[in-house]
Amino acid sequence: MQSFNRRVFKNVALRTVERKERSALVVLSADRDAKLPVIDGLEFAAPKNQLRFLASALWASLFKARVLLICHINLLPLAFAVRLFRRRLPIVLFVHGYEVWHAQGMRERRFYETWLVGALTRIASVSRFTADRMEREFHVAPDKFRFLPNAVDGLEVAPAASAPQSPTILTVARLGAGEREKNVDEMIAAVALVKERVPGVKYEIIGGGSLRPELEALAKKLGVADSVTFLGQVGDRELREAYARAAVFAMPSNKEGFGIVYLEAWQSGKPVICSSHGAASEVVADGVDGFVLDPLDVKGLADRLYDLLTQPDVAKAMGERGRLKVEQKYLNANFRSHLDKILDELLVDPSRPQPASDRRSQLEL
Repeated sequence: MQSFNRRVFKNVALRTVERKERSALVVLSADRDAKLPVIDGLEFAAPKNQLRFLASALWASLFKARVLLICHINLLPLAFAVRLFRRRLPIVLFVHGYEVWHAQGMRERRFYETWLVGALTRIASVSRFTADRMEREFHVAPDKFRFLPNAVDGLEVAPAASAPQSPTILTVARLGAGEREKNVDEMIAAVALVKERVPGVKYEIIGGGSLRPELEALAKKLGVADSVTFLGQVGDRELREAYARAAVFAMPSNKEGFGIVYLEAWQSGKPVICSSHGAASEVVADGVDGFVLDPLDVKGLADRLYDLLTQPDVAKAMGERGRLKVEQKYLNANFRSHLDKILDELLVDPSRPQPASDRRSQLEL
């Protein structure tokens, strides 16, 4: 979400400067001193406690805003309070994934949120899956949704086309206690099966969290501790190098509202493997630029990994198709176009409903 929000700020700033409009105000919730960025077209405020944050956001919304952009569903009460006093102010909520899925073990819907969501003018969703799920769970009218997919910045230098030197699989994921649905344990089990046919296989995992000791123990139990490397948190350079080393990127996560890591892997020309559960299957075309499968089918996962590791021409072709998809649909220019369309619609006539027949075209990937 942080990456998405930074991209929103960046593009709102560009829009503001290009159109010679008043700087947009970004109100951040900060519980400690933070060095705020200096960006033309943006003005930042970071009150030091939650009460001051809400007061600042409410004051700006009531007296200065032309559009209110809300970056998390936890701020729905703010949207409702603003709506009481500014009946026609456009209010947009950005939604990503499990925070609005109302799924057990994830963030569950508060009883009052189905009522407060009526204060919103639009809901900008990163995927059709998330929009459909929120529509059903929060009883939201379908014409409130618009599509704003994630994006990546274009690479200044194209990645080298040389093949990886070893059969390496890469996963980039948080390993916190609430991230079991990333299915890294299923990946380790699949790597154990792959190792029987590809003894030199390597599996690198980027990301940290409390699940790491448990996963390390699993790798040891399955006899692949020497093949699995936990790299922890890494910087941008180390991340790019890891993508370059890999022959395939695999993260069969059940809790992806989009999955920006698949775009990053494609930018390095790597085929990807994702889960059939969640929104990633909207982004990945099965058998074209990667594989979509049930992560609980460990043998099937191992077979697909084996195919990509032992058929470099197939893997390279899939990765190239993924790279082209990113360039055509998922760069910042695409993000800016979607965001401008949402804002322009609201600033022209925020109360205008969209015909139900047009909804799918707004949510097409």
